Amino acid sequence: MHPVRFGVRALALRLRLAVMMRRRSLPDLLKALTPSSSQTNRNGKAPLSAIKKSLSDAENLIAHVPLAPDTCLYRALTRYAILRSAGHPARFVMGIKPDSDEIAGHAWVELSGEPFDEDVDPSLVVTFAYPEPFGSIGTAL
Repeated sequence: MHPVRFGVRALALRLRLAVMMRRRSLPDLLKALTPSSSQTNRNGKAPLSAIKKSLSDAENLIAHVPLAPDTCLYRALTRYAILRSAGHPARFVMGIKPDSDEIAGHAWVELSGEPFDEDVDPSLVVTFAYPEPFGSIGTAL
């Protein structure tokens, strides 16, 4: 897939996510954003450098669209969907700071157990991940 198409898909998804989130639970939404293996295997993996550039451009544009929510949750959901559609085994993660007086959390995406294209506070405790890592409750998806 051409890098511009990743950016266009990211923009379109970000504009739809608020409605999608009102209609589905988070696990159901992530399942819907996860393409089947047959959908991702026909084109092979897209280069991460092209995906990073496309996502960065899309995120910069979204920052100027007042109707589109611009939080870590929406960024992480979009990154997850685009990386998965490009053939990369992305993992959506949410965590909270356990010692905070207020609820302080963050959502991000991991590839190979490492945050994708951002620094994540190491004091965050993971509270939700999709798909579940091997060895967690149940089986990995």
